[in-house]
Order: sequence, then C-alpha cells, then structure tokens
Amino acid sequence: MNNITKLTNINFNYLGNWIHQDEAISHTIKDINSKNFLYAFIVDEEVKYIGKSQQTIKQRFSGYIKPGSSQTTNIKNNKNIKNELFQNKEVKIYIFIDNTLLKYGDFNISLSAGLEDDLIKQIKPPWNGKENNEKPTNTI
Repeated sequence: MNNITKLTNINFNYLGNWIHQDEAISHTIKDINSKNFLYAFIVDEEVKYIGKSQQTIKQRFSGYIKPGSSQTTNIKNNKNIKNELFQNKEVKIYIFIDNTLLKYGDFNISLSAGLEDDLIKQIKPPWNGKENNEKPTNTI
C-alpha cells in the first residue's frame, strides 16, 4: 500500500494545489475556514510533508505564503513548495479535518494531534526532517 492510500484510508481528502503567483505561491483551496486539521503536501505521488493546525486553513497556509522571519518551518516549506513549482511539478494538498468529539473523562482528545507523530514516523516525509544547517533540539 502506498503512502497516499494510507492517508486516504483514514479520511485524508484532496483539497487543492499550491500554485505559482508571480514569484510567490498561492493555493486553489476554496474551504478556508475549517479548523483543527492535519494536512499533507504531495509531489509526484510522494508525501513530502505532514503537519497539523488548530488555526483555520486560511490562517495556517498564509504562513507558508508569507512566512515571518522567525517561522523556520514556514520559510523552509515556502522554499520547498516554490522549488517544486518552478520545476513545473504539481504540489497537491490533502487534508484530514478532525471533527471527532473524543473525550477522556472531562478532557477533549485531538485525533489529529494523536495521529501526526505516528504518520510522520511511518511515512517519513522528507520535508518534516531537519535541514543540514539546522541544529537538532536538545531534549532532556
């Protein structure tokens, strides 16, 4: 089973594409107000990146379009998306909207937050890794 099938089997759906807009990027997404979701960027049938957000789609993806100077993930993925688009490759966006109401006692459980780590561990999207010039975070 390929990795896209693994995603679609757990209700990831194709949402749109990243596109050129002069020297910048934009997207073709119409539903921009959903919140609490996982998303994947796919190029040539390869899952390149998996992320999650509790913001709206519009808010989260605006960070990729115009990343702030301290937003290293947004800067890196803006560059990655542009590189693929400038090679005339299609960058597809798939999404999993977490609208489940899981609870443990009085606490809400985010299915998207719970899935993200294992999806990245199993699929190993290359854009989720650290770049050579990034120092790994020390954990104790």
